[in-house]
Amino acid sequence: MIVRFGPFELDRAAGQLRKDGDRLRLQERPLRVLEALIERPGALVTREELRKRLWSDDTFVDFDNSLNNAINRLRAALDDEAGSPRFVETVGRRGYRFVAQTFTDSEPVGHIEPQPAARPLRTRLVVLPFRILRPDADTDFLASSLPDAIAASLSGLESLLVRSTVAAARFVSEAPDLRALAEALDVDVVLVGSILRGDSRLRITTQLVEAPGGALVWTQTSEASLEHIFELQDDLARRIVESLSLPLSVREHRLLRHDVPTSGEAYRHYLRANRLSEDGDTWDAARDLYLESIRGDPEYAPAWARLGRMYRLMAKYGAGDARECGSLAEESFRHALALNPELSVAHHFSAQLDLDLGRPRDALLRLLGRAREHRADPQLFAGLVQACRYCGLLTESVAADRRARALDPNVATSVAYTHWAVGDYAAALDAIVADNDPFRGMVLATLNRTEEALASLDESARRSAGYPTQAAYVELIRASLLKQPAAFQSLIDRIFRSTFRDPEGFVYQAIPAMWMNQPAVALRSLARSVDQGFACFPHLEREPAFQPLKGEAEFARLLAETERRHREAVDAFTAAGGPAIL
Repeated sequence: MIVRFGPFELDRAAGQLRKDGDRLRLQERPLRVLEALIERPGALVTREELRKRLWSDDTFVDFDNSLNNAINRLRAALDDEAGSPRFVETVGRRGYRFVAQTFTDSEPVGHIEPQPAARPLRTRLVVLPFRILRPDADTDFLASSLPDAIAASLSGLESLLVRSTVAAARFVSEAPDLRALAEALDVDVVLVGSILRGDSRLRITTQLVEAPGGALVWTQTSEASLEHIFELQDDLARRIVESLSLPLSVREHRLLRHDVPTSGEAYRHYLRANRLSEDGDTWDAARDLYLESIRGDPEYAPAWARLGRMYRLMAKYGAGDARECGSLAEESFRHALALNPELSVAHHFSAQLDLDLGRPRDALLRLLGRAREHRADPQLFAGLVQACRYCGLLTESVAADRRARALDPNVATSVAYTHWAVGDYAAALDAIVADNDPFRGMVLATLNRTEEALASLDESARRSAGYPTQAAYVELIRASLLKQPAAFQSLIDRIFRSTFRDPEGFVYQAIPAMWMNQPAVALRSLARSVDQGFACFPHLEREPAFQPLKGEAEFARLLAETERRHREAVDAFTAAGGPAIL
């Protein structure tokens, strides 16, 4: 077989490398290295794999120098440079990648055009939750919050894909199954660690290992007090960057130096709040800790961003003192972005608030602007799944989901709602990850699987006890399936009196209203949705539940207004370069 790349062709049968048809003189080992790399273009080929391929186990050789020599000879033949590779990329102390586009002799030569070198694939990292060697109530929160903080500090680098620590939690053990982990999370390096508290200090042992092979890149044992936990975290992040030889732009160097807390105690409150913020039952406690962190260090932008997220969730789901939470969320995000205009999580959370408050086009343009500059961030594309849908860009919403999952196969997106909007209910069900998601019950009901829907809603009700608005929505769907008009009307009134403002949520309130044959309630809900800025005209126009409304003047008015906003959003999306980004 002949493999072509740039002006070169590798004839594997003849064992020859040619350039523009002329044979190049290349020794056996550099040629075999090229064959190994070109078999898996774009993938990491470790030095250990190359050793096994080039030398038998009973061969005694200075492996490192011999392999380095073979790589240097190969690069000389290809006129390639280690510093700016067109063909062979070094992955620091780990191995090599072939980064150019290739063609085989099975493809018509006449159709081959000169191709630029493919952009080197990004290194894929996951930071596992750390193991606690001796339980301690004062420091156990670090098991998840410290790895999360390390991952967050690295997530803005274009040369690195950082997987969610939440998705990795099931792999935590004294000896993680690296092969299963690498396959499930699609990673090639893993940071594992453990925490042991002494009298007043923490001993944190970390190892960076390759996956799935398990080769150790480095190991480190550090000691620090709780007051100096950020310095330890920052040191680990920098060592990861250096050991993986990640190329950093000037902006990325600046990013790694940004958002340095000035108070160890305030940072400890921040990390503890991050842990509590993942459970709705402890949102109040998380909010209070974020406020305490900000009082101790008012210039720390991530604390403002996370506080804003808390306020936004409390407003949306009616938790705590939700009435003022929407405006407090906006104020918090403004503080965060004033301190650090590049803070990715602040933009992401702020876009979610824009969607809740009826500003889908603002959210769309904010996220497109970020994605144009940060194409390695799966959360940005996950946000675009929702923003595109709210603007009626359903094909683009699915495309954003594909982009997000290409970056992180385990990223959570709202694409299930997009599948519903286009009428693909089976795909919507497949896209719902959590069994207790209230939307799962609604999709099952639409698929005429009523008993399963009710069982799913029962589980959702148990998990929604601390969220009054979400609990009311779960009971609303249940009442519509059981044909309980009095309970249904009471729940509708409760939701309308609440602080709930998500425009898409009112659409999914109108659908069960039509199941209950209550068109007036459905129109009231749809009017609230459109008043809140909803612009998904294709969904409203296609939705089977709304077909009986097409003779109603009010529905025609709502459709016309939604279509106008949808067309404006399409124009804005195109002008912002959305088609090229997705």
